[in-house]
Amino acid sequence: MGEPDSPHAGIDLDAISVKDLIAEKGNHPEGEVRSDPQDYRVFVNSIIKKMKGQDAFISFSHHISNVNQILTMKYSSAADIARVILKDMALTAQVLTLVNSSFYRQFSSKGISTISEAMIILGTDEVRQVAASLKVYEMMKDLANSDILKEKTLKGLQRSIMARQINTERGSQASDTLQISSMVYELGEYLVALFDPETYIQVEISMEEKNISKIEAAKSIMGLSYADLGRIVALKLNLPEDIVQAMRPVTQFKRKNGASFSEKDEQRYLCAFIKELCDIPDGGDDDLDQAAYITDKYRDILKFDMRKAVSLIKMSREKTEHHAALLDIDPLAGKRVKSATGVKDKKVLDEGMSQLKDALKKELSIHEIFTRLVETMDNSFYFNQTVISIPKKQTNTMEPRFIRGPASPREISSALSFKIESGPDLFNNAIDRKTDIIVRDIHKEAYKRQIPQWYMTQVTRLTKARGFAVFPVFVDDKILAMIYVDWDTNAPDLNRKTIEYLRGFRELMIKTFTLHSR
Repeated sequence: MGEPDSPHAGIDLDAISVKDLIAEKGNHPEGEVRSDPQDYRVFVNSIIKKMKGQDAFISFSHHISNVNQILTMKYSSAADIARVILKDMALTAQVLTLVNSSFYRQFSSKGISTISEAMIILGTDEVRQVAASLKVYEMMKDLANSDILKEKTLKGLQRSIMARQINTERGSQASDTLQISSMVYELGEYLVALFDPETYIQVEISMEEKNISKIEAAKSIMGLSYADLGRIVALKLNLPEDIVQAMRPVTQFKRKNGASFSEKDEQRYLCAFIKELCDIPDGGDDDLDQAAYITDKYRDILKFDMRKAVSLIKMSREKTEHHAALLDIDPLAGKRVKSATGVKDKKVLDEGMSQLKDALKKELSIHEIFTRLVETMDNSFYFNQTVISIPKKQTNTMEPRFIRGPASPREISSALSFKIESGPDLFNNAIDRKTDIIVRDIHKEAYKRQIPQWYMTQVTRLTKARGFAVFPVFVDDKILAMIYVDWDTNAPDLNRKTIEYLRGFRELMIKTFTLHSR
């Protein structure tokens, strides 16, 4: 609560003290060993570079510029604010759509037809806040190219709705700060999922495999937390300093010796509180228990009632779905992310895994086990092609040997064979670095130099792949096989659970190789 605010050092990355920004008290667990802060700068620069290298960054910056213009007009006349909103025809239409919805129905039974009328009925600040939050929402929605990103967009909208309600009930004067800060609270995580999905998946996997927090997992992979990254980028995009400060995480939940509590402190804790409430899984039966736990944690700081928290959760969920439908985004995207396992037939998968384990016990041949393995993967998941390749010593190439999918095995075998050598392509990178490679969209500019030309000209012609993944199989540091899968635009995104299953198949392959080497 008493942590000093870091100064706004300008919008150039070099002018931002990354070391100071991520080392602020309360950001990280005590006793943690920190690596060279320059490591954080490397990752931040890579994200900034990817943002600048895509059209999305231009749109992103343009939206933020418009948001800043609206936010800084707090003390301008109603006519000035209306003029800024009216310059954007799409924004004008969205504002009027929203203020005429059931969310505002109590204010006017006849309907609101102009921005000026909306300001008279709802108030200038209310319309300005609606416009600013809609610009942020549109920015996130337009960039959301997967269910994961759509879920995060909806979560941002839900946090904004909850923040607005809290401000209305409390009569807070800092409504802009809370509403916009709540909406962009997960900006860092959103940007990594958007511009570096492989790193995002690595963080998710690290959390589960090592049973560590998201902060620890992100720092182990990227060198800094998502919150740190979000605030650095927010500064670079020149978001108002009070919004950037409200995005800072909190760890202290007890006032020390009656310590004073500033408005900035309250905004930070409310943002964190809102985030935790919105993260309670929808559709569960433990809303009451989780809300009780969260409100009890923040009790000394915010003095929030548990039943009021439950009411806020319910209200925000209902209005999020309603707003999402009005603003042309699928309100079920987030639910699909939570419920989707990426498995086409769980019964087939379970039976296949059981049969494979029995085959190992019976010491069946490698050929028979791998044939069953690739069949199980093909029948259980939404892949187009499923391939197990084996190195060929004579030619030092990786050759497809076990193939399932709609394309001709002979054609796939020819197209997917490649020379094993040190090089920049993703297939050899997987072998050199002994790492899994997941490409969610092969047409992204970021992959242009990394995906080999033979893949783009030969394999995609046969499989119509939108994305692919490769999982190298090593035994005693020696490459013995590689799993390859791809999927088209109709398939769900490769999620964490599917990746875990694929790694389970790889473990069975390693056991098979080990067993037969004896």
